[in-house]
Amino acid sequence: MDFISKVGTTISDKSRTAARKAKEMTELSNLNNQISTQERIINELCLDIGKKVYEKRASFPNAELEEKYTDVSNAYAEIERLKTAIILIKGGKQCPCCKTEVALNFSYCPDCGAAVPNPETTPPIENIVIPPDSVIYYSNQDQK
Repeated sequence: MDFISKVGTTISDKSRTAARKAKEMTELSNLNNQISTQERIINELCLDIGKKVYEKRASFPNAELEEKYTDVSNAYAEIERLKTAIILIKGGKQCPCCKTEVALNFSYCPDCGAAVPNPETTPPIENIVIPPDSVIYYSNQDQK
């Protein structure tokens, strides 16, 4: 009987240890999830702060950030170029005021009411002058 009692005690001890370890793992996982949530909040806030600083860059010039400002401006310009290319491929045109996609047969923008010229009568947009030390990312297709 002593042997069976020892086995029972050992099983009880092991199951208590396993339960304690499971509880610890759950608590650790919960705390790590809370840390991840706070890190995401920080990243979103920092991104928001960065956008606000960029938007007010003219009011608060900063030589240290000037290259980053230029890179962001170039990236925005590239996004606009790509969006315009998408609209043209889809057979539309773009409002010069609000950048809304407009059907080719429309003379005025349905969003802001501005006159929207036909692409055939619009002179081609010249390439944007980009400082040589700026980084612009192109798709593999553009590099061909």
